[in-house]
This record gives sequence, structure tokens and C-alpha cells, in this order.
Amino acid sequence: MSLLYFLTFISGYVVGSIPTAYLIVKRQNNIDIRQAGSGNVGGFNAAQVTQSKFVGILVGILDGFKGLLVVLVAAKITPDEFWVPAIALLSAIAGHNYSIWLKFKGGRGLATAAGGMFFVGFTYTIVWCTLWTIGKFAKRDILTSNLLAIFFTPLVLTIVPWSIVSKAIVVKVESGAFLVFTCMVSVLLTLSHIDAIKQIWKAPAMKKTSIEK
Repeated sequence: MSLLYFLTFISGYVVGSIPTAYLIVKRQNNIDIRQAGSGNVGGFNAAQVTQSKFVGILVGILDGFKGLLVVLVAAKITPDEFWVPAIALLSAIAGHNYSIWLKFKGGRGLATAAGGMFFVGFTYTIVWCTLWTIGKFAKRDILTSNLLAIFFTPLVLTIVPWSIVSKAIVVKVESGAFLVFTCMVSVLLTLSHIDAIKQIWKAPAMKKTSIEK
């Protein structure tokens, strides 16, 4: 089983590491997306750099498909084993965020995570999107809303009865395993937002310095 987990991780990572945004933006505009906009290799930055919503949506869909694909294949191979598709998704997110083809640079993993969660944990996506929307209504910027949703989704899933949470999960999984998995997903997504966390952390200090001057 350990060999299967290892092969699943490697396969998921390779698929996840395909730099969709980099390839499309490079071909479309001959721009290295790592050197443009926020430098993030994802759909949102692709849309900003190319000034095309279509490109951004296309990148998001393809990044989401990477997560869905590895999960479906893993579940097909081991239909009664939750951790195989779970590891496939975790490794795909890691591959997307730290692509070997881009010297371990990449995106934030949100689209890839959402794609895989359609099968292994759509409840996570529902809660995440709800919290993100609340953050935006509270007039938070996109990155701050991302972080609020990432941090609090596992907590909400812990509070909500499992009988409700499990209704939007296709694969068979126990509550404890699923909650551990969601925490692992949130950790990966948090790591991809380190730059945003640093910006948010610095903002009050910069404001205070400005006032003092």
C-alpha cells in the first residue's frame, strides 16, 4: 500500500505541475507570467496580465480539471480507499503550487483543489465559497477573503454535523479521516498564500509609520 501511495503522489504531482497559466499566457501574449502582474501562475493573474477574462476562466477550468482528473483516476483504481484519491489531490495541489517545470514556482492551488473536491469533498468547496463571499461582502480584498475561507473552513466542517457534511461527498470516508484531509488541504493553500500573509501583516505597521511621520 505504501508503494501505491508513493506512485499516487508522484503521478498527482506530475499532472498538477503542468503550468497551464504559464503555457497559455506565453503562447497568447509571449509573456512570462512569473514576471508579470503578481507573478502568480494562476487564472486570476492570467486574466490581469492578458486583460482577458476568457483566458483567466480557461486557465481556471484547466487547473481545476487537473485536480479532478487525478482524483477520478485514483478512485477508479482503488474505489474503496479514500486516501488514494485524497493523496492524488494533495499532490496535484502541491505540483500546481510548486511546479518542477517552473523552478518550483506556481499558483495558489485554489482551482486545482476545487476541481478535485467535486469528487472527494464538495462540502469543503461549498463552505469555502460561502466564507469567501462573506469576506467579500465585508469589503475584504480577494487575498484576505481567500485566507479567511482557508482558515475557517475546517473549523466549520468540524462543527457541522457529519450527516450533513457527508451528503456532498461521493467517496466513502469516515468523518475523522475527512477532517484530517481538509486540514491538510487548508495547510497547502495557506502555504501558497505566504506572500499575502506577509503583506497583510506589514500593512498595519506601514500605516502606523505613515501616521507617525
